[in-house]
Amino acid sequence: MVFAHVVGSPEFYWAIVSELSLLVWTVLLVVAPRLSGPAGDRRRFRIVAFGAALLAALVTLIGKLLEVWPGNPLFPSGHTAYAVTIAVFLVARDARWLTLVLPLLALLAVALVLADYHVVEDIAGGVAVGLAVGLGLRRMALPGARRAADRDSLGLEV
Repeated sequence: MVFAHVVGSPEFYWAIVSELSLLVWTVLLVVAPRLSGPAGDRRRFRIVAFGAALLAALVTLIGKLLEVWPGNPLFPSGHTAYAVTIAVFLVARDARWLTLVLPLLALLAVALVLADYHVVEDIAGGVAVGLAVGLGLRRMALPGARRAADRDSLGLEV
């Protein structure tokens, strides 16, 4: 999509930022488990989180093919769904990631709009898909969290 813009135009540079963000989110997913959170099964965390992010992107492609918003064939944003899903997994692993993922998500949203890839509604749709997939599948990546949450809800001490 970068090649759809005139080299040197502001849209061209914002397009580069939006495309590189996918690489940044993927690198974060690979590196983050080593930096924070429980040691646990880091490999499982990465595989489930990456699979969930790809699923979110696939859901957005299906939405575009079915044209869930008539007249807007770019709804919802796959870039945003991918990034939000990874953000959900990172924050579920360690809440301190929130201070990094929120500005990165904001930068991605701005880049996608300024690159003329999406409108704000597309971004909101991508956020909804990313949150739904991420929140729905995050416990698969953190199996101990489910048991701890169940004990907490029952009032049992750990």
